[in-house]
Amino acid sequence: MQRAATSIFQFKNFRTRLLIFLISLLGTVLGAVFFSVNQANISNARLHLEDALQLTANSFARSLRGREKILTEKVRLLSSDFAFKSAFATRDTETIRSVLKNHQQRVGANIMLLLSLEGETIANTTDSGRGDSSPALDDLLTAAMSSSHGEASAIQIIDNIAYQMVIVPLFTPEPSAWILIGFVVDDSFSLEQGEFTRSEVSLLYHYKDRPWQIVSSTLQDEAKSQLTEAIASNIVSTSRVFDLLLQGEEYLSLILKVQKGATGESIAVLQRSLDDALAPYLRLRTLMFMLFSSGLAMSIVGAIMIARGLSHPIEQLVKTAKRIENGDYSEGVTIQRQDEIGTLATSFNSMVEGLAERDRVQSLLGKVVSREVADELLSKGIELGGEEREVTILFSDVRDFTSLCELHEPNEILNLLNRYLTHMSNSIEEHGGIVDKYIGDAIMALFGAPVFKEDSPQNAVDCALEMQTEIRLLNHELAKDGLQPLTIGIGINTSKVVAGNMGSSNRLNYTVIGDGVNLASRLEGLTKLYGTEIIVSQSTRDLCPDLLFRELDRVQVKGKSDSVAIFEPLSVAEASSASSKSALHQYHLAIAHYRSREWDEAERLFNQLLVDDSDKKIYQLYLARIIKYRQNPPSSDWHGVAVCKEK
Repeated sequence: MQRAATSIFQFKNFRTRLLIFLISLLGTVLGAVFFSVNQANISNARLHLEDALQLTANSFARSLRGREKILTEKVRLLSSDFAFKSAFATRDTETIRSVLKNHQQRVGANIMLLLSLEGETIANTTDSGRGDSSPALDDLLTAAMSSSHGEASAIQIIDNIAYQMVIVPLFTPEPSAWILIGFVVDDSFSLEQGEFTRSEVSLLYHYKDRPWQIVSSTLQDEAKSQLTEAIASNIVSTSRVFDLLLQGEEYLSLILKVQKGATGESIAVLQRSLDDALAPYLRLRTLMFMLFSSGLAMSIVGAIMIARGLSHPIEQLVKTAKRIENGDYSEGVTIQRQDEIGTLATSFNSMVEGLAERDRVQSLLGKVVSREVADELLSKGIELGGEEREVTILFSDVRDFTSLCELHEPNEILNLLNRYLTHMSNSIEEHGGIVDKYIGDAIMALFGAPVFKEDSPQNAVDCALEMQTEIRLLNHELAKDGLQPLTIGIGINTSKVVAGNMGSSNRLNYTVIGDGVNLASRLEGLTKLYGTEIIVSQSTRDLCPDLLFRELDRVQVKGKSDSVAIFEPLSVAEASSASSKSALHQYHLAIAHYRSREWDEAERLFNQLLVDDSDKKIYQLYLARIIKYRQNPPSSDWHGVAVCKEK
């Protein structure tokens, strides 16, 4: 009795020691991997943002140079204008001011000034003079006099308003005065830059004896105040990307020196949110933590199983023998030993595999509907549990079928449904697809499973186009029988899904599951909204280079957080018609204006299209949206995505 108790005690101690060793080892390894991957993700995000900020800086500098070039060209026109020189010769301030205002209106500038060579104001298109708020014009004059061409540009503050200004000399024929022209630099300038570069853009200016002030920014008021405090306290770097906390959010920031003179200077602060950039990595970190925790838990279970391995093999053999006696061959025994028990387990598993293979071959054809599925299973041995592969899924549905059922007897509906399904199924099989299942009047078909074909996406789209033709032929037959015509909607999506046999223990169904299947079903439902019979996703469209498509929209379907572009395939007649190609080009141009918030031009183009094709629902849909967005403009992060709240 004492010997047995000692043996049990020693066995328990061994299990404890093994568990502690494995947990410590795995915890250390997994923790090190988790920390390394997390740090690599954060470092990668920062490097990506730094590169983006450098590109933003280049874009911002190009924008300033472009505006400067425009201003220079406009003011040169006035400098060489004979009428203006004549007005200048009169020395009449109001005449000169009138000419300046006229030119300002023609070129779309916001301010124009005429200064003497000494820098005194001769005429100003604003209601006030230079005043005490514009001493930095002295820097602009100094820069112009130092220039070989007598021209210069700078950001200037006049009467507390920031302008991007250009100065050129007036020759009559000798230099007689200075002409200045400028555009207002306000928040709209930063918003334009920020929208183009997807960054926060702020332009700051200060005189040597005055604090920094923000003249243009995409930031909120509180963030603006915090930014000026940071610049004033010299806690930021002007030579490299640095971190800055604004309103509790961390930004990677870059300072771009715009100009610096004797009395004042201006800088641009370009920023990207580190929190936004790290959001995907934080989700990945959560997933990694869950995976590592699961792996650690599974390892603990494995260690316990190893510790119990002395008695478990016999128990496993007994349990497996009982399952086989009841006809369950789902699994054999797993015993990794080199003794007699291991040899017995190997022979036992071979016997189980032989019995399972015999029963599987005998019953497989009775459990699988499609001949292609059965052939694939028998010839290539697809794993019954399923495998990941790229498949094109097609959903079709009869519109208003419920209402149709109310008008006819059940036998009539059954005959009608059989005629319809026969036409559609023939088209699917002729294009290399298989019917996965019938769901009442709906059809789910697969292209690329179980037999893989490289042209499966194009076969699916060709099939959908032929189904349109088939439904017209069927409707012609139905009309002769006095029956109402049928209309259908078809949705197609190509995606990686899990394909395999699923179902109960005595009845299997080869099918596919995954998010891509749900998207195909949602696209079929959208056909009614967009007034078309076929909608395909961008993943399918990209794999059909030989077909012509009309882009319908960018949508966020119900149940998905990401948006997807959707398209309508065009028939051969539409793709070859010159008028159809012209209308398609005009339509895509209208879409581009719509997404750029150019409502008037988009509305004009859609109305033109509606004149030629008044029944086109997609034109009416966008015209209705334009009316809505004029009344309630979309948010600043809107990129033309429509949210569909219904299936």
